[in-house]
Amino acid sequence: MSTNEFASDSGAALTDEPGTDSQFAMLDLALITPSPTNPRKSFDEAKMLDLVESIVASGVHQAILVRPLPAHRLEDTFRNRGDGMPLPTHEIVSGERRFRASQQAGLKTIPAMIRQLSDQAVLEIQIVENLQRDDLTELEEAEGYQRLCDETGIAKELVGERIGKSRSYVYGRMKLLDLSSAPREALRSGEIDASKALLIARIPDEKLQIKALTAAMEKDYQGSPVRSYRALQSWVQQNVMLKLSGAKFSIKDASLVPAAGDCTSCSKRTGANPDLFTDVDGPDVCTDPPCFHAKAAAHSEQMIAQARAKGMEVIEGKEALELRPHHWQSSIEGYAALDEDIRGALSERELKGKVKLFVDPHNNEISEVIPEDLAEKAYAKASKSETNEKFNKQMQKDRARQAEHEEKRKRAAMAEDYQRRWRKAAVDAIAPRIRAGEIQTLSANLLRRVLLEISLVDNRCDEGTLFDVLELQGNRYDEELTASSVRSLDDNEVGFTLLLLLLQGDLSPEWDYVDSECVYSDSAPAIEELAGLLSIDIDSIKGEIRAQIRAEQTPQSPSREDLAAQPEGSAKGEKLKSKPAAPAKKGRTSKEEASAKIAEALQELEEREQGEIQAPTGAGLDEGAAPAAPGDAPAAPQVGDRVAVDQLGDMDHEREGNVLHVLASGKARVLFDGDEEGRLIPIGWLRVTATGLWPFPLTARQADKAQTPALKAGDRVKVKGSMAAGFLSEYIGKEGIVKAAVDGTSKWVVNLAKPKKAAKLVELDAGVLEVLA
Repeated sequence: MSTNEFASDSGAALTDEPGTDSQFAMLDLALITPSPTNPRKSFDEAKMLDLVESIVASGVHQAILVRPLPAHRLEDTFRNRGDGMPLPTHEIVSGERRFRASQQAGLKTIPAMIRQLSDQAVLEIQIVENLQRDDLTELEEAEGYQRLCDETGIAKELVGERIGKSRSYVYGRMKLLDLSSAPREALRSGEIDASKALLIARIPDEKLQIKALTAAMEKDYQGSPVRSYRALQSWVQQNVMLKLSGAKFSIKDASLVPAAGDCTSCSKRTGANPDLFTDVDGPDVCTDPPCFHAKAAAHSEQMIAQARAKGMEVIEGKEALELRPHHWQSSIEGYAALDEDIRGALSERELKGKVKLFVDPHNNEISEVIPEDLAEKAYAKASKSETNEKFNKQMQKDRARQAEHEEKRKRAAMAEDYQRRWRKAAVDAIAPRIRAGEIQTLSANLLRRVLLEISLVDNRCDEGTLFDVLELQGNRYDEELTASSVRSLDDNEVGFTLLLLLLQGDLSPEWDYVDSECVYSDSAPAIEELAGLLSIDIDSIKGEIRAQIRAEQTPQSPSREDLAAQPEGSAKGEKLKSKPAAPAKKGRTSKEEASAKIAEALQELEEREQGEIQAPTGAGLDEGAAPAAPGDAPAAPQVGDRVAVDQLGDMDHEREGNVLHVLASGKARVLFDGDEEGRLIPIGWLRVTATGLWPFPLTARQADKAQTPALKAGDRVKVKGSMAAGFLSEYIGKEGIVKAAVDGTSKWVVNLAKPKKAAKLVELDAGVLEVLA
């Protein structure tokens, strides 16, 4: 019987449209033949058996689509039919799997929808229908797209529109057809997936494809692939693709390799097919290294020919290998590269006849070189001229940065030593009294510490810590020994052992990075709680440890007795002359200066912990020292201090700024308000107007506890010279308007932008803000 189809939008009958007449019939299986254009070439045997069983049980539920056998297929169907078999009358358009299953099930007929369809219409239907399969392989899909383009004339750009896929998806699938035999077989067998296969298919050279396939299939000791898709993608870009921006030759020169033409219009450049290279950074990347290297070689030959035409000596081959025998050797024996700095320092007369062309024996790269003694002469001249001013500035910055880094390292080491020593002293004072049974009950705070410890929220103790508390001998991480020792504890020992464990966990201080500097927290919850219960003065212990460190670090001055015991001099009454100490090398801190700085840092730490943060005014670091008399030298500025130049005649007299760095040479680098770069100023010319960075910056937790000024939205404020809570020095001295408070913290949102400028909102701690109005 015949059937009609109707349009989905209007409901109008489509019987008048060409190719839409349909007939439904029960066709004999012997009268049907498969289509040679069906993209599907393989059928899963297990799924096929399931379908056969279903057909045996209940028959075929969905009709297959066929068309009357076209005339051009009569010859091959007649030739391929078996003895006694009738000549097929219909060709399968879609449904070949149901057709095969029906044959295996022993059916004689199958329901079929018969349509008059052209070859192009059949191919389109087969590809679109084939895309609905779950088991369709990527190569089958790619071959179908290619056949659709070849046999119907449809452009690649339009294939995606026909099947509902993006253009880049279609390009990616069809690119798989560029795989050479080895990677194509690896894809068919499942040794690599389609994503990795596409990375390989984009390589136009077969040898490089095989090299990339080897990298993709490399396995680890467990048999798993060494490289993921991302790792293989990176490998291909580093080992196969070459950036045209790094080419030594002109990418617009089509004469280097005439057959390849210029690079800007080459089809193997990523920019020529952006849909296929969405993962590659930039359009100017070459995917054909052999061509790239051929152009580089041609360019080198041109340069060598031009150099010889000018009478320039060329160093290549065996001679070049003797001067640079190893590929990892960066220098050329007896020569130096001719760079812009050398050209600027030497005249044409000095360079005449001295410049040579060096052909690297390991990578064939060409460079101009000059004798090493001439290069040293050029560097010596450049160091005294303005042409090397930028280099000298950079060297100064590097030295200052290195000195600052060394200073931070020393301060961090000193802070850690201080924390560990006072904690050890506190534990030594508390532990014996715990063992003596002076604490009978656990406070709520100690129980909280236990909860944090057993829940691993605050994991300060481990099995090694418990081993130490039990004073066992052997392996600290012997779990059986530790467990048996705990089980054998006397009932009276369990409680104080728990306290000793919490106490031991506080021996190591917590630390964090603030402004790239290691900052140690002074918090020790278990020590503080137990010390309070036993009335032990922790502040006194800290003071003793600071005094010990000062005594160790501060250079010892001779006592009066030592001075009295010294020789008075020669018979002529001349004073005893001592050899002066050797001056410290420029840019480095001497041992005496380092000791003095550490002593100053400890003094400042002590004052801050006592709530007296102010510039030191005492005569020395020793406790009980008399206050400085009027006229004594003021305190030297420290990093972060707000200072003013107090030197008549200096170009920056009375200008204010912030100290960026203090050098051992007696100078400080100051960034003045409104300037972009700092300037070195003798320390004696500077007057401290506000103290800034202390040796131990507050952590964010400590900063929240600090007393902060009352602020409200709309206040005009100025950023003070403090570095608390990781504050950035670039904002010191800036003025702005308070916008709003940050909930749950001591921070405020401040607009530091100048009038009529775009808003520059910064979160700042209240402790660094000074209310102006």
